[in-house]
Amino acid sequence: MKHIYTKLIGILLLCLAPLAMQAQEGLQTERLFARYGEAKDVTRVELNGKILKSYRMETYRSLVFRDVTPYWDDIQTCLKQDSQSADIKKRQEVMEGGVLLSAYYQLSPVSRRGKLLKRYLLFKRGKGALATLVYIEGTLDAEELMEMLYQD
Repeated sequence: MKHIYTKLIGILLLCLAPLAMQAQEGLQTERLFARYGEAKDVTRVELNGKILKSYRMETYRSLVFRDVTPYWDDIQTCLKQDSQSADIKKRQEVMEGGVLLSAYYQLSPVSRRGKLLKRYLLFKRGKGALATLVYIEGTLDAEELMEMLYQD
């Protein structure tokens, strides 16, 4: 009986994997998640399903780089390419000396499983060499996202 459950769980995971992978389809930053998600000094978080429902999100993916230095050029290249995409509806960037310190991109919505989902790509360079990259899909609007980000 235990063997049957193991097989069922394996089949379910295989069926759900394409949904998570298709979330960032067409974005250059998708490559960053694939390439650096398992790196030693990077923390990857991927959430979906019931955990996110209360936030009106379907997908949450993040990479936290404890030392962004080895990845910096690749991150900058991918973000620049994505920011020049026609899929960007709203853009806010903070630059200092020609270096991107933070970015907020609201992407064009996509239709998945009968829902129209809004998409957001966020980047922030923190203190020292710390940096965070976040991708979100859901029905939440920009104001709700900003409230979550700036809660005390």
